[in-house]
Amino acid sequence: MFLATAVSHTLSTLRRVLAQSGALADEPAVGVIRLSTGNPANLLSLVSSQLTSPESEEVRVVVVDDPSDSELLGAALRAPSLAQVAARTRHVDLQRLIGDEDRSFRSVYQPIVRLDSGGREVVGYEALLRADDGGGQVMPAALFGAAREAGWLHILDRIGRTTALRGAAGWLGDALLFVNFLPTAIYRPEVCLMTTERAAADAGIAMDQLVFEVTESERVTDPDHLARVFEHYRRLGCRVALDDLGAGYSSLNLLARLQPDVVKLDKEIVQGLPGAGSEAVVSSVVSMTHRYGGVVIAECVETAEQASSAAELGVDLGQGWLFGAPEDR
Repeated sequence: MFLATAVSHTLSTLRRVLAQSGALADEPAVGVIRLSTGNPANLLSLVSSQLTSPESEEVRVVVVDDPSDSELLGAALRAPSLAQVAARTRHVDLQRLIGDEDRSFRSVYQPIVRLDSGGREVVGYEALLRADDGGGQVMPAALFGAAREAGWLHILDRIGRTTALRGAAGWLGDALLFVNFLPTAIYRPEVCLMTTERAAADAGIAMDQLVFEVTESERVTDPDHLARVFEHYRRLGCRVALDDLGAGYSSLNLLARLQPDVVKLDKEIVQGLPGAGSEAVVSSVVSMTHRYGGVVIAECVETAEQASSAAELGVDLGQGWLFGAPEDR
């Protein structure tokens, strides 16, 4: 039996666990480990317990007799799938953008204001990724949709974080910076987020100015993994946020379990204000969040009536076209 991975820090974890258990026979190819054990089920259970869920999904378990060409086996295991190859052919423009990321990608910044100031006091900005492909601006939905198909989601997620920080250097002052991330693109936070820490240091932005925001609509299938990512950000001095809250029981369940520092209300809920249904949801989210000391943001605020209703319900901050569009800085 063999275990194979193309992720270097996952490979290091495999080596450590297998060596400690006496099950590491040899490494016939780069990224491929041969096991020596009489009880593979117990060993695989042990290995899984030491990996995060994205790492476990990425490691391949190969049951085969000694291959005649182990290098070929290793290369095959690390190769993209046929679907990813087809997607990379369709999205060759994205590959070109990634190859020249400093010039291809930029962030625009939308203000976040205190509702009790009537929108006059800006407390922070959300960074939103954009790309320029020579023919115009490419929006996040197209970028991340293509990256997901091609297997480049972890690369684009990293680019989004570092671009947000690089673009905020020199003008952010003491304001907060909200930076989006995908938990499924982070295998192990202490390794995968080192580039984010370096980008913040290079930009001269303090870690306690950063709010890392995960979109709830990204299907949080492993709350334990998300909790570990949140814990890592908090150890660095950052705050964490959940987006799109109020769109169903699952989001309220996540709120109670993770207790993020910042909660952003779902767009449809905010734009339903004032209205009995939206007001009931907002009141519940505000009550739950304030009870543990968190802050609530109404995003996608487009009218003064929506802002006034949100403020009356206890929402702390507002974001949307009423207060300012995303802009280059």
